Amino acid sequence: MSDPVTVSQQVLRHRHALLALIRSFIPDPHAVEDIFQEVSLVAIEKAAEFLDGTNFPAWARAIARFKIREHLRARRGVALSDAFFDGMESAFAQGEDLEERKEALRRCLGQLPEKSRQLLAWRYADGLDPAGIAGRMRHTRTGVNSLLQRLRESLRECLDRQIAAETGR
Repeated sequence: MSDPVTVSQQVLRHRHALLALIRSFIPDPHAVEDIFQEVSLVAIEKAAEFLDGTNFPAWARAIARFKIREHLRARRGVALSDAFFDGMESAFAQGEDLEERKEALRRCLGQLPEKSRQLLAWRYADGLDPAGIAGRMRHTRTGVNSLLQRLRESLRECLDRQIAAETGR
């Protein structure tokens, strides 16, 4: 079980994704904000029902789904199928996972020494090949390839730890 403060922090953390989901169904920006506020209130009121370590974004999307349906039924007499919502939620979940991974990558990159970040910037931001980097670093091409491989592995492990910590896995 979770407490209202933790749930409100999670709602704020996932605010952009929830607003994007609501906006995809509701064109009126004022209604979108109203629905988001309702989702926030319901989440906080039902905080005790949310189990720590489970998928908060999915839980919050379920509340948003209910509130969107409620709004569409009341204002427009529209009823959307579960299959339609499932498809939309799946698309949003993939996008949200990507955003979480990008943020985790930023944190992992921030933990690297400056020289390692520079090496990665030369390779991936500037598009230099290992031979070009080797010339700048006064290393061999093989040495640069080894450094890049170790950095990628280090980042992959850091990402796995970050994502596991966030999802409680």
